[in-house]
Amino acid sequence: MTEVLLLRSGNPRRLTEPAWRGTVDLCAEAGVPILSTPPTPFGGPEDALPAGQFTLVPEEAGAEEVAALLTERGPDRIVHCADPDALVRRDAAAARSYRHARGRVEEAERAAAAFDTLLHKGLTRDLCEGLGIGTAEGVWGPASDPALRHRAAELLAQHARVVVKDPEGWAGRGQHTAVHPDELTAALDAAGDLAVVVEAFVRGEEVSVEVLLHNGQGVVLGWAVKGGTDEGGHPLHRLRLTPAGPVPAVLADHALRLCLAAGHEGIGELDFVVGEDGRARVLECNPRVSATSRAIAAANGHSSTELAVRAALGGLAALPDLARLESADRVLPADLSPETFAALASAPGIAWVHPVTDGFQPRALLGGLAGEGRVDEAVRQIATLAGVDLAEPLEERRATARRIAAALDAPQETLAASQGLAYAPGDHGSAARIGMGAL
Repeated sequence: MTEVLLLRSGNPRRLTEPAWRGTVDLCAEAGVPILSTPPTPFGGPEDALPAGQFTLVPEEAGAEEVAALLTERGPDRIVHCADPDALVRRDAAAARSYRHARGRVEEAERAAAAFDTLLHKGLTRDLCEGLGIGTAEGVWGPASDPALRHRAAELLAQHARVVVKDPEGWAGRGQHTAVHPDELTAALDAAGDLAVVVEAFVRGEEVSVEVLLHNGQGVVLGWAVKGGTDEGGHPLHRLRLTPAGPVPAVLADHALRLCLAAGHEGIGELDFVVGEDGRARVLECNPRVSATSRAIAAANGHSSTELAVRAALGGLAALPDLARLESADRVLPADLSPETFAALASAPGIAWVHPVTDGFQPRALLGGLAGEGRVDEAVRQIATLAGVDLAEPLEERRATARRIAAALDAPQETLAASQGLAYAPGDHGSAARIGMGAL
């Protein structure tokens, strides 16, 4: 039996090379076996692992096949690192089957329920409501339900725009915006009898918070400011800024309480919109790594995956200090020449240039620990070498981060949660904190 196993589903190359290398190096040092989707392209830090420590799992493998691989190794703890949601669901089902076979029924059902709740936008809304955490005004249920349709029409009349979501969709899949009644009807008709979430459109700023949960406690890893809800294009293609220092306390508190209440263990990312009224509303939760993980890893000098493995091995107290420097990331033109790519990779202030992976455009990570926090210098280098001027959006993101921090100035009792302290819900949902020192 092994104590800890890392289950990495989805191409590891979608992580930054430094983040993946740090995780592999830790697993090599601690003897943690890795089950992983085949890396594309091949040739990386995993090649140096001893025989039997790195096992390839086809992306198309079923849950029972993954469960059989888990049974062969018999881990006490499974560290989940998966992207996208379909692979998260497969791995959660595999872990549930594996734990059932070992007689750990209560643990199996608790972990599976946590994934089911946080991967479902409707169930996440229900949990937020029970915790007093804000969401956009909305409703969810079967799209054919007359009561849902009536409420959706009311929301459209009241707010002039609504968003219709597939409750299990990800990266914008199954999401439609309606500003006219016929658009709303068409979106609901297209869903048939399937469930949908219909929410009032909230004009504001999109923000993500990454947390790590272990043994009923949690720590906040960082946050990213991603642009306005009225901004064009998908957030994946905008400049993301990870501000230096702690996460605004309200965001930290809500992210931790929601994941802990769901019973989640491991990495979690909460997506919020901070409206023009200064209120934070949960949009969805991703119980997995995400695009935000890259920028936060650059800011801290340690990825959430590496930190999850460390926590599984030694608890939250075993986590290293986190740098919490300013970092940013942004897609680059897909037609960069190899010479330009190489020049960017070695330019001052640039932490890492991510190659084209799984059809995604290349990206640059700016600042953070590897870039010595020099985000402005990296922006100048990108303008010179790649002809992409990020100066204006960077200053806009910085101004947004300052506004959000000021708007969400929280009561003192929630402040410690944003400083990287171990956090657990106390009696009646109050915050009981165990200090770990400044992370």
